[in-house]
Amino acid sequence: MKIRQTSLLLLAGLFSLQLLSSCSKIKDERNDVTDPALQQTLLDLVSANPQLSTFKEYLVKTGYDKIIRSSRNYTVFAPVNSALSSLDPAIVNDAAKLKSFVGNHIALQQYRTSEVAELTRIAMLNDKYNNMQGKKIEDANITVADKYAGNGLLQVIDKALPSLDNCWDFLSNNSNAPVKQKTFMLSLFRKVFDATNAVVVGINPNTGEPIYQAGTDSVFTNLFWNKVHDLRQEKKQFTLFMLADAAWDAEVTKYMPYYVTNTADSNTLVTSWNVVKDFAVDTVYQPNAIPDTVLSKFGTKLPVNKSAIVKTIKTSNGIVYIMSQMNVLPASKILEITVQGESYNASSVNRRSNTYFRDRYNTVTGKDFTDVLVFNHGVSNFWLRYDIPEVPSVKYKAYAVALNDFQTAAYTQRLGIGGIVTTLSMLVNPNVYSEVYIGEFTQSKYSPVFNLYLLGANSTTAAVNPLSCDYIKLVPSL
Repeated sequence: MKIRQTSLLLLAGLFSLQLLSSCSKIKDERNDVTDPALQQTLLDLVSANPQLSTFKEYLVKTGYDKIIRSSRNYTVFAPVNSALSSLDPAIVNDAAKLKSFVGNHIALQQYRTSEVAELTRIAMLNDKYNNMQGKKIEDANITVADKYAGNGLLQVIDKALPSLDNCWDFLSNNSNAPVKQKTFMLSLFRKVFDATNAVVVGINPNTGEPIYQAGTDSVFTNLFWNKVHDLRQEKKQFTLFMLADAAWDAEVTKYMPYYVTNTADSNTLVTSWNVVKDFAVDTVYQPNAIPDTVLSKFGTKLPVNKSAIVKTIKTSNGIVYIMSQMNVLPASKILEITVQGESYNASSVNRRSNTYFRDRYNTVTGKDFTDVLVFNHGVSNFWLRYDIPEVPSVKYKAYAVALNDFQTAAYTQRLGIGGIVTTLSMLVNPNVYSEVYIGEFTQSKYSPVFNLYLLGANSTTAAVNPLSCDYIKLVPSL
């Protein structure tokens, strides 16, 4: 009986504690609701601070005063009057520019300084982004932090946040952008295939592929945006290098022998593209921290001589450096080409049932690898084709690893250079795991798609005409 009474007392005690806790929460919630600060809007906070009167004037002038007194949550980064005293009259007197400027100080979320411990890129109402960390946003210090209202936070800052052009807008519209590189990059607009919004009007009976309504399966875009980086993106950050006209001419002239085509105009076009595609990276390098070598998206080492930086332009999504020189070495731009044996694009005839993708261990390198073996296929001059994009006009030395661990006799296979007529022979001895030199060839013209063939013998005998390959490597002789 005593045990039962004790249990009841414990239950009663727990119930009382829960009740007290609930009452406490209700009391706290009432206190929150009646907090005077929560009865105010962000516009009320700005209006109550005499140091923000100029910013208040611009809020009213642009209509953003109505925005920051609405029920949605914002963070307003309000510059003090002294920070706006030298604002360009061209911005103040232009409705669109002023709206973009003011919108660059309002974020559509609450950003408390104590909660933004790491550098964070935050979206603003003008569709641009600013970098915030702690009590710092871009170059401005937050001098009065985290003043809360019913619809967000007010951060008072000591500098204005200019609404800057992004990297692409600077390139397109600013007179400081070097003419020749700018002209070339703006010439890269093309219609490209894009089925995102295409209208399907049928199915090809031979291939099963959809047939699209004419004009709906392409978009007009810039090749630089598609193949390198879209420098319009505000959320990301970039470093763009632009060469002064004389430096641009020097780089294009230097690389023209490596991109020989059928005509002078196409030679210039292809060379210019291969020069410019390395000049934007998706990392922002500040002037005080830019390294002496920057690696491009395509693996090219860009030498950055700080004394050659003519001008530094901060943009809304990064930095543009105008350079008087950027001497990119051919050995850095024109790289080794390695094709994996198992990653072929086509074969002379379908012999998939005789084709094996093998997992092996290389006793020389101590690493696992995958190769291809085509055995007992019964086809004279059987081949596998590899399509290699954008091969420059240079001399190459060819190497390969081909494992013959399935028979005791050696056999010969060949590399077809651009076709199956010009070939280099490779003797494949049993159980050789090391890289073997095959020979060299000169690629006389730049090839948008270069075809490399792995060919068997002119025989149908199984032991004579197998193909095997771990990889083929083409090393440029520069």
